[in-house]
Amino acid sequence: MTDTGRLLWTAGYRRLRLAVLDRDGWACQIQGPRCTRAATEVDHIVARADGGAVYDPANLRAACRACNGRLAAQRTNEARYRDTVARYGTRL
Repeated sequence: MTDTGRLLWTAGYRRLRLAVLDRDGWACQIQGPRCTRAATEVDHIVARADGGAVYDPANLRAACRACNGRLAAQRTNEARYRDTVARYGTRL
């Protein structure tokens, strides 16, 4: 587990997570495709990997598992292909 991953298992973060879920009424704030509307997770609006604050409530929002997983996969794919796409120019 990475150092950043350990930050999410502290008692302070667990309290913050519950506070964010309460603030957002345990309702998914993303509401993308296949959204269950019932939030059980907290999403970092600006990803931690992109320098987003881990403990800032303004950077956190309630999310259902489906939406949070979809965004995580999307962010991973964007990061994975960001460098490789830049190396190839477009042909006209």
